[in-house]
Amino acid sequence: MSRIQMSNWGAQPPAMRQSSITAWLKKPPSVTPEPPSETRETRETRETLATSKFTLPPLPANVELVPLTDDLMPAFKRLLVLTLPIPYPPAFFAETMQKPFHGLTLLAVWQSTPPKTTANNANTATRDSGNSRRVVGAIRCRILPSSMLYISTISLLAPYRSHGIASHLLYNIVTKAAKEHGVTRVTAHVWEANEDGLEWYAKRGFEVVGKEDSYYSKLKPAGAVLVLKPIGVADLLAVKDAAGARDG
Repeated sequence: MSRIQMSNWGAQPPAMRQSSITAWLKKPPSVTPEPPSETRETRETRETLATSKFTLPPLPANVELVPLTDDLMPAFKRLLVLTLPIPYPPAFFAETMQKPFHGLTLLAVWQSTPPKTTANNANTATRDSGNSRRVVGAIRCRILPSSMLYISTISLLAPYRSHGIASHLLYNIVTKAAKEHGVTRVTAHVWEANEDGLEWYAKRGFEVVGKEDSYYSKLKPAGAVLVLKPIGVADLLAVKDAAGARDG
């Protein structure tokens, strides 16, 4: 199956998802479930993640991260059809082209050969007209109250996993959102049966902060796990360091 298991599968329209997570985060402490008791091992793991710097591998030379444009919209739609079991409504895609959603959407394009650089400027890439290009991944986010970045969807075709592409999509948007919108936290709903997705988020410092049992109306099981991560200086430096490693 050509999909990466970290995708946030959403049965509810985007507006409902925002309302859902906002309501959850505003719940009084009395109705917030207590976190499970920590063992020494899980506490040490959490403390290590909190203090260590996540290192992004250099982005593969064949991959280019680009904004969503009208000509790439069909490929973006196809990607979500391939990676998500529930289709998004037309309103989702129309909204994605509007501010601020468009600025929080990023695509990963795989090219058969790496872009060429000009002799005068190593940072300026030129595309070969005969070079095949394919949209293989994407992330789309929204801004929530309380300086929060919400991941509406993050998708990557399975053959392109293990290259750090999804991580680059995430951290580039996190860096931009922190700079332009002042976000301090990033969060997402993850289908409770999506073990690969939950593991992917955990490795990047996200913690489980709650669960909604009937979040997905068309999936069984229907529950969604809510994950949350504070945005730290190390997260903002990860993209810069990876870019430097790639250029170097």
